[in-house]
Amino acid sequence: MNAPSKAELRQQALQRRAALPKELRQRFSEQICSLVLAHPWVREAAIVHSYFSFGTEVDTHTLCQRLLDLGKRVAVPIVVEGQPELLHAWLRLPLRLRYNRWGIPEPDVPPTEWMTAEALGLSPADVVIVPVVAYDRQLYRLGYGQGYYDRFLRRVRARRVGLAFSVQAVGFIPHAPHDVQLDVVITESGPLYADDIPP
Repeated sequence: MNAPSKAELRQQALQRRAALPKELRQRFSEQICSLVLAHPWVREAAIVHSYFSFGTEVDTHTLCQRLLDLGKRVAVPIVVEGQPELLHAWLRLPLRLRYNRWGIPEPDVPPTEWMTAEALGLSPADVVIVPVVAYDRQLYRLGYGQGYYDRFLRRVRARRVGLAFSVQAVGFIPHAPHDVQLDVVITESGPLYADDIPP
């Protein structure tokens, strides 16, 4: 029997995530948020690149707010139609958001404030919080199939922290040399490192 394709694994993980009751998803999101904020990598980072969740993703809206409250510099991605690379913007309080054509929340700032990955100035001690559709034990991930985060993560040297619910785990994700492993995936059950060996 052939191993499932990336498209099949993605669909299966999305279905399992969507099947979680809304109240349970919210409770798990709160647990994940607490684990992220307590993680030593996040506590040490001066800059945290996060994302604003949408749909059934792990809810990061409170997380972004809490990171700002802790005095972190927080950036989030901007998706520009027809542009293969993510752009980025700093978050400021009070948060003002708009929704792009895919329904993803983004900071409501003018294009003059959008930045490239390099302009963020991320160091190896900083953190990128990464959305995850599916993940395996080697911490390869599937996103939505557009490759935005693989391209972004190859251009920065920060620690890569994926957020997911445990139902999004799969046995094995086919990967190529250009695919980027995460350093840790944080679920409601706690952090998972490659082969479950903490650094």
